[in-house]
Amino acid sequence: MKCCDAQQEHFGPLLGYCDHQMMKLMVRKLRGYDVSPMQCRTLTFLYEQQGDVTQKKLQEFLRVKPPTVNGIVERLEEKHLLTRSKLLHLTEEGRCFYQEFIAITEEVHRQAERGFTEDEVKLLQSFLVRVAENLSRETEEKHP
Repeated sequence: MKCCDAQQEHFGPLLGYCDHQMMKLMVRKLRGYDVSPMQCRTLTFLYEQQGDVTQKKLQEFLRVKPPTVNGIVERLEEKHLLTRSKLLHLTEEGRCFYQEFIAITEEVHRQAERGFTEDEVKLLQSFLVRVAENLSRETEEKHP
């Protein structure tokens, strides 16, 4: 079964298709945990931070508006995955869930990279970084 037209003139639609398929797979694998990919990005950010994390710092990382980050934090609080006062902290339950989430993420990445050599993966990553830099440069120039 052909999943998409690889002979398109530009690679933007293909990147969009790949992103959509990765998100669908992540959502399906996370369904039993009642968390969204954005909530998982939040948990990952908190887990990997060395210093204090404020909602402002999280907002800048996620690149969302304050009400959006507030909603994400509220839902994670309701699930007992983090606590907040002036700072955000993962709970023990949040740290345990993070380990399960990482296992799911690694499984999705293995599935996406199946059939590629290590060198091919690195080459594709370098191309995608270049695309991301090209696109972010444009948005950063217009919206400093």
